[in-house]
Amino acid sequence: MVNSGWSADSAALRQAQFDLQLPFSITLPGAGGRQLLVCQKLLRLIPGKRMVCAALWGTRAVVVKLFLDPHKAARHFKRELAGIKALLTAGIKTPELLFSGSVFPESLPLIIFAEIEPAATLVELWLKPAGNHERLSLLERVVGVIAEHHEAGLLQSDIHWGNFLFSNEEVYTIDGDAVTNKLAGARVGRAAGLANLALFLAEPHPGIDDFLTVLWSSYCACRGWSPAAGEVDKLKSLIAGQRRHKIEKFVAKSQRSCTAFRCFEHDNFHIVYDRAYQSPNLDDLLKQPDVIMASGAVLKAGNSATVVRVGAGGLDLAVKRYNIKNLPHACRRSLRPSRAAVSWQMGQRLCWLRIATPKPVAMLEKRVCGLRSTAYFISEYVAGSLAYDCLRRPDIAAVELWHWAEQFRELLRQLRDSGLSHGDFKATNFLCGADGRLYLIDLDAMRYWPKPGAAFQKAITRDCQRLLANWQDRPEIEHIFLDIIKKCGL
Repeated sequence: MVNSGWSADSAALRQAQFDLQLPFSITLPGAGGRQLLVCQKLLRLIPGKRMVCAALWGTRAVVVKLFLDPHKAARHFKRELAGIKALLTAGIKTPELLFSGSVFPESLPLIIFAEIEPAATLVELWLKPAGNHERLSLLERVVGVIAEHHEAGLLQSDIHWGNFLFSNEEVYTIDGDAVTNKLAGARVGRAAGLANLALFLAEPHPGIDDFLTVLWSSYCACRGWSPAAGEVDKLKSLIAGQRRHKIEKFVAKSQRSCTAFRCFEHDNFHIVYDRAYQSPNLDDLLKQPDVIMASGAVLKAGNSATVVRVGAGGLDLAVKRYNIKNLPHACRRSLRPSRAAVSWQMGQRLCWLRIATPKPVAMLEKRVCGLRSTAYFISEYVAGSLAYDCLRRPDIAAVELWHWAEQFRELLRQLRDSGLSHGDFKATNFLCGADGRLYLIDLDAMRYWPKPGAAFQKAITRDCQRLLANWQDRPEIEHIFLDIIKKCGL
């Protein structure tokens, strides 16, 4: 028997936060009598605005979208329905609409869709082990669906990979709220189509840019066009701009409470953490970091920072505490963003860009009367050895040395293309992971340059010079890194 949980009312749902107790039930009106909708899993929540849940309606698996804003709910509800109807009219596959209406005396609108099963998002399929041919095929199929949208005069204002589901060889479009039909049946033109496709392709997954010429040709073929000169270059430029916007939006989200992150104050600490790691053990670490660190394994015991490996339930974590050395140091640090905060933001930026770094878990800043003091940066622990030790091993094979050289070359290219300088390219700030990946660590001196110019070039040149300085006593390794830097055009 299904556990129906507690019976929700409109006030409770409109006030719901991310600690919402599940399951809960909603009673729906129906021709055959009142029916129970049991919401079992929270898929998305924008507190006070929208909620999406996986639910059971009788014995049927469904997805329910609730519109919570008392002032804007009706408008958003109508816009969602209009988008769904526009997709259906155009013959574009979208989850079956099972119910739309209002519940409770306060008129809280909701929409119920049939759950697509089995289903996988484009992101999930892309991240599976696959060759370039399979990945290109995935993108071409979705680009074909986008071309169908545009032929029908439809534009997704917030088009992204999560808006497309694959199931039994079919591609479904979801999120009717983002679908607009402002062109009154007229087809989307070249410029608008190019811009919308750029928004869709502005994802950080490595390899996308290698497919742009093929994808634009595929899109044009679906529209009955011939690609024009310069359009692929325009597409690349638009993608670059959209990526900059998306990453800044993501980094900003990582500093406040939202579906993915939680931000709160506790006992003079400002805390933000990734909800994916939420557990009672992590809560203990966040509330008493020094106590938990005292029981961990010390990885570094420096004057300015202490790094400890700790276990938190099933998690294996590295906690870096940025120490306050003396009163003058405390005064200098009190009004500036802490080094833990910089590490958190840069860690999120690197993760979005798919640049290897230990996954950020949490950040804490001790604040007294608004002044910052001791701070902590918590990340996943990554097994491996520091590049300084790994590359100097007397028994290192030429093939292994070549592997790490290629990893360094790719890392430098990614940082250059992303407008990032590290600020401290010591060989001890690179981790040769046991999984064969090169991880960038110690992110507190990193800097992002929105408009890379002479200042950025100077900063990344300093990084390269510091990287070479690691190997002055090993000319054979120094030569390898000189070649890497030249190949990256740095």
